[in-house]
Amino acid sequence: MTLSEVVGEIIRLGDASRAYWDRELPKDHPHYPLILDGEKQTPPPPEDAQILSILESLPEAQIYAVALLMYLGRGDFAADRIPSAIPRVKKMLPTKDLAIDQIMSQTALAEYLADAVAEARRRRIDLDDLASCDAVAVN
Repeated sequence: MTLSEVVGEIIRLGDASRAYWDRELPKDHPHYPLILDGEKQTPPPPEDAQILSILESLPEAQIYAVALLMYLGRGDFAADRIPSAIPRVKKMLPTKDLAIDQIMSQTALAEYLADAVAEARRRRIDLDDLASCDAVAVN
């Protein structure tokens, strides 16, 4: 899969996951959005496992590109700083597993990636070129 296909699928699954949590958490937690100790644990949506499976199947360069886009969409840096941000992402997340854990921990992952895709389009940044960039590749 190309990076743009991967990101599109993660956005689709992430939106479904977020809808699940918005629907199910209030059922198990009467004081939602507060979740109190001892309340029933809500099982995760199947989409979370699908996102994890996709990430685990990706080459490292694509995983770091997804993390980079997540940080871009979160507002951690501007799109014009992508080249300098690539090594920073790799330094912050030195292993594939750590990068995947960081991506999976974002409850607003789909929104972050959608915002990053929109910004990339505005700036005419080709996501598929980003994934093949030597600077993203793990050394």
